[in-house]
Amino acid sequence: MPAIPTWALTRPKSLLQHIWDFIGIPARMVLLPDLLAERLHLTSIRAERMAVVLPVLRGRLLDVGAGDNVLVHLYRETGRAGSEQSVGIDTVDWGSDCQIVPDTARLPLPDRSFDTVSFIASINHIPERRQALAEAHRVLKDDGCLLVTMISRLVGDVGHAIWWYSEEKHREVAPGEVMGLDRAQVLQLLREGGFGAVVEKRFFYRMNTLYLARKFSQPESC
Repeated sequence: MPAIPTWALTRPKSLLQHIWDFIGIPARMVLLPDLLAERLHLTSIRAERMAVVLPVLRGRLLDVGAGDNVLVHLYRETGRAGSEQSVGIDTVDWGSDCQIVPDTARLPLPDRSFDTVSFIASINHIPERRQALAEAHRVLKDDGCLLVTMISRLVGDVGHAIWWYSEEKHREVAPGEVMGLDRAQVLQLLREGGFGAVVEKRFFYRMNTLYLARKFSQPESC
């Protein structure tokens, strides 16, 4: 997929862009895939995610469920320390330069080798999500940061039912895969995975949430 245009990632948005994006909510949310939205100078959903995630990345990044690997490419362009060694990983080859693995429950990566691990709109599509988070914990350095973006189960179920262009329309949906996860489910997964100090940031009209969590050397006790 082509790169996200710079104007779509610029924050804060201009007043005119805010107005145009607000007018274009039905098109952005229902009718248009990201590329078509961007051609109409509407801020795409992928750009909304990248704009909130990019500023909080640090060090070497592992992006799990990276798809077209756009986050890694954008992060490398920032030139921040560690960004050039960042890696995207996925179980499906979407024609990008991701590292392809059989599943995310066993990553061919050394312990404590990343500063940040991200799951951008992907943890719900990973059936073995608990094992994937355990692997994220393993490959993160001490005090490393985990990033997750997620929509609620209701928004996901409705959205994926009407998004004619969404990826699951072009592949089989795996057992255990869901279209969204509620806040309580995400927080439970993070806690069980040994992550804490969770900070939450709502974005895209509060329908999407960025969760930032820290790695603990040992899982917290209940």
